[in-house]
Amino acid sequence: MISSSKIRFWVLSALFAALTAVGAQIRLPMIPVPITFQTLFVFLAGGFLGARWGAVSQLFYLFLGFSGIPVFAGESGPMVFFSPTIGYLLAFPVAAFFCGFFIYRANRPSIGYLTLIYFGAALIILGLGVFGLYVVQNIYLKTIFSAKQLFLSGMIIFLPGELLKVLISALATKRLAFSQLYRM
Repeated sequence: MISSSKIRFWVLSALFAALTAVGAQIRLPMIPVPITFQTLFVFLAGGFLGARWGAVSQLFYLFLGFSGIPVFAGESGPMVFFSPTIGYLLAFPVAAFFCGFFIYRANRPSIGYLTLIYFGAALIILGLGVFGLYVVQNIYLKTIFSAKQLFLSGMIIFLPGELLKVLISALATKRLAFSQLYRM
């Protein structure tokens, strides 16, 4: 029999997958990768659900998109594996796990600690994203991107928005997640 707490986490995981899908639709079209709000919900999934369930929520999101349901910022379906966004997408479960792992190891984490963890998760997403961008652009599409082009178009352009999402995530986690967790 499935416990009510497991059902609760499955429902919350599905909710964060849906929120990530909504975040994908709030986008600023850029070339080759759009700026979206997806990472905000990736961070919050780890911060609110913990490592395992945060990663599950993002794996569920990826499953939906790879299945062809239009939840990604660009195209969905198997062709996404040949898209410049693949590295960023595959980093989502890793980043959510990272957030949950380190946040739930701390006893009442401070805003500074949460900010540092979420910034680390942003760097994971951006780092794997740049790697995926390199593979797709330089190997699959054979449009040679220099290291400078990859760094600028795959990481630097995203940093201001990521910093804002990191701060929002840290404040929301401190205010909502931990105020609820310590009451249970």
